[in-house]
Amino acid sequence: MSTVHPAGSEERLARLRAYRVLDAPPEPAFEELVRRAREAARVPMAWLSFFDGEREWIKARSGVALAELPREQSLAFGHGDPSAPLLIEDPAQLRAHPFFGGDIRARFFCAMPLACPDGTVVGTLTILDRIPRRLTASERSALENLAALAVARLESRLEGAPAAMSALRGTKAAPEAEVRVEQLAREYQRLTELLEEEIGLRRVTEEGLRVEKEFSDAVIQSLPGAFYLVSPQWELLRWNANLLVATGYTSAEIGAMKPQDFISPKDRSLVEHAVREVLEHGKETSIEAEVVDRAGNVRPYAFTGKPLRMGGRHYMIGIGRDITLRKRAEQQMARAKERLDLALTSSSLALWDWDLAANRVYFNESWAWLLGDAPRESTFSGEEVQEWNHPEDRDVFRVAIANAIKGVSEEFDCEYRVPNAAGEWIWIHSRGKVTHRDEAGRAVRLTGTSTNVTKRKAAEERAEYLATRDALTGLPNRVLLHDRLEQGIVNAARNHAGFAFMFIDLDRFKTINDSLGHQVGDELLKRVAARLTACVRASDTVARLGGDEFAVILENLGDGDVGDEGAQAVAEKMIAAMGAPMLINNQHLNTSCSIGISLYPNDGKDSATLMKHADVAMYFAKEKGRNNYQFFGAEMNARAQERLSVENYLRLALRRNELVIHYQPRISVATGELVGVEALIRWQHPRRGLLPPGRFIEVAEDSGLIVPIGEWVLEHACALIADWQKRLKPGLRLSVNLSVGQVVDGERLYKAVSQALTISGIDPATLELELTESILMQNIAEKAALLNRLGELGVGLAIDDFGTGYSSLSYLKTLPVDSIKIDSSFVRDIHSDPDDLAIIKAILAMAHSLRLSVVAEGVETEAQFNALRDLGCDEYQGYYASAALPAAEFERKYGNK
Repeated sequence: MSTVHPAGSEERLARLRAYRVLDAPPEPAFEELVRRAREAARVPMAWLSFFDGEREWIKARSGVALAELPREQSLAFGHGDPSAPLLIEDPAQLRAHPFFGGDIRARFFCAMPLACPDGTVVGTLTILDRIPRRLTASERSALENLAALAVARLESRLEGAPAAMSALRGTKAAPEAEVRVEQLAREYQRLTELLEEEIGLRRVTEEGLRVEKEFSDAVIQSLPGAFYLVSPQWELLRWNANLLVATGYTSAEIGAMKPQDFISPKDRSLVEHAVREVLEHGKETSIEAEVVDRAGNVRPYAFTGKPLRMGGRHYMIGIGRDITLRKRAEQQMARAKERLDLALTSSSLALWDWDLAANRVYFNESWAWLLGDAPRESTFSGEEVQEWNHPEDRDVFRVAIANAIKGVSEEFDCEYRVPNAAGEWIWIHSRGKVTHRDEAGRAVRLTGTSTNVTKRKAAEERAEYLATRDALTGLPNRVLLHDRLEQGIVNAARNHAGFAFMFIDLDRFKTINDSLGHQVGDELLKRVAARLTACVRASDTVARLGGDEFAVILENLGDGDVGDEGAQAVAEKMIAAMGAPMLINNQHLNTSCSIGISLYPNDGKDSATLMKHADVAMYFAKEKGRNNYQFFGAEMNARAQERLSVENYLRLALRRNELVIHYQPRISVATGELVGVEALIRWQHPRRGLLPPGRFIEVAEDSGLIVPIGEWVLEHACALIADWQKRLKPGLRLSVNLSVGQVVDGERLYKAVSQALTISGIDPATLELELTESILMQNIAEKAALLNRLGELGVGLAIDDFGTGYSSLSYLKTLPVDSIKIDSSFVRDIHSDPDDLAIIKAILAMAHSLRLSVVAEGVETEAQFNALRDLGCDEYQGYYASAALPAAEFERKYGNK
């Protein structure tokens, strides 16, 4: 194998400089060599080139005016293995090339590498044709010899040129060794004539004679096998290095041996007979025998012997090739054939052989078994085979057969249906090839296999169905919805009609799913799908987008008010259908939905816009209290953009540290002392000033930003309270609100709380986490496990906005609750509304009986404070004590107390 050097290789460039060949004037010898290459291969174009840095420089040319090629246009330069001939017989590959497919219009390309003695490839001898063709063995041999001669001429320019002849190594492949041996015989008989001719270069010099002598020696050494020349006395007269390698003997030892001396005893008589046939009878021989080398290793070899007539007597020249790999491959093939025969015998693969001349098809016994019949061999006519096929598959079958017979396709490959023994249609996959053609190229025999692929086809059909259907409800999924929406737009535009697109979101589905389990939630979704489908026509589309989101396409509604009225009627029907109770697992469930509606073409002329606007309208339906529908309006888009803007700026606010924490004091009702603070988030907007949480918290929750924001508040508030506990008041408690987003990812919340405690170093008992009732009641078992883990850290738990939820009070006994906070809506009218007063009394009595402390929120007046004090409330917070303050202002106000 020659050494392939990359572009710009120092080894190649150094050798080209030593040859003094780059950018040199034309040389008749090389011009003649290229002309000979063109004549030998019968092509219109040829050149001899060298690889110089980033170009292929052309030294000699014939039939083409070309000086050089940039590297990127050179086929040979970029060839993956330039040490091997590059042969391109595919016209399409050349037609696509920017240079060879252009003005030069090459449709055939062959480049023989010019390999130096050390394996470095310095260039190529290239031939091209403008018509598609194949390279014959004799043409290839001639090109290889001419390429070798070109390298020999280059090497003759160097000092020590005799050693350069080894550059010809590798120019012949093993299968052609016999041809080279014949050539070598002629070399010995006509050395003077060959040296004078120099393969078509007519002038001979003394230097040329020396070079050709070395060329002859180099041929012997470069032969791809063990070369030997045997005298009539059975003496080994000449050999190459490969024979020494094969036998393990030295040249001195080989010179004293006879051919049979390094042959295995079991094959020695065979070798002696072959040598005798050549030397005594002038016959060519070819045998296989085992060689035993000096170390005792045995390897199989293939030997050839050819008579060489000199001085009236026969000499023998030949080649021995190591066939270990071939023998191993033959053994592997034999084993593979045995396994294949066994597999075919035991598998359901049916074999068939179609005699096209007789138009008869033979099937092995597996074919009958494939059809569910008793196994037996059978033969049918070609017409019978084609008539079996399902009527819808016959044309496909005939075309596939015809293409294989005509050579349009390399093989017959077809899937079709045939009736089985029970008369049921089953799918068959058949593959085959034309295995024989006559002298005119006509197909004579088509052979192949068939197998039953009914199960696979059913699986594919099922997979195709599932790819466009929701697995739970069977409704079209997002993919199919998009296709139908696109088709609806096309139909509406063609017919100048309108249609409506609805976005439907179930209200409170997550609460039901979390509290009652996914099995109930799944059944609810299936019932909803059925009710929505019952509200529309068969021509309309109801799809499930995922989760609790559905979509509906109402086609052919007309334009303007007609479309509005049609969509409105369907929406009202859906609202009513959703409002009816559902009995699932012996539980009566009530749900509702929010619907957003966009109309084509008024609200959008493409699917993306229609879906976006329906989504915006659905969001506003939820804002209006849920359980209603809203048509899209331009003002909605503006508000949606504003919401998106808030989300984007909120993301920046996190990175820019625009979020700040204010602290509202919690005061003991009995003593009036500061006992704790509640951390409340604010946004110091660069343009809009200080924004309260109501302006951005909902966006943060919907976008998921609430989780990193909550973690930021927890970390910074704990760090500050640690400082205040040292400087302001030991044991000062901190209350931090938790969002539903934080509680959903319990593991992340646990790590955040644990990390905040570790970093700040505060006593866990001084940290209180606040959750609303609605958060707790979503999957209460899971929440209980999380809160118990947090309780193990030592932190407190408070129920915020107590009394505003819809839950059972039993959770107060099962959850590690430490305190409850009375919502400000009850405190506001405590001194004037008997009902609020009664509720607060009940909360206080219940909490104290459970040993829970009570904090009243939103205390703004002395009257409210006095009423709470008289009722025995433990703590309060609100404007009566202080509004929430920035940290610095809080320190100034409470630092000296």
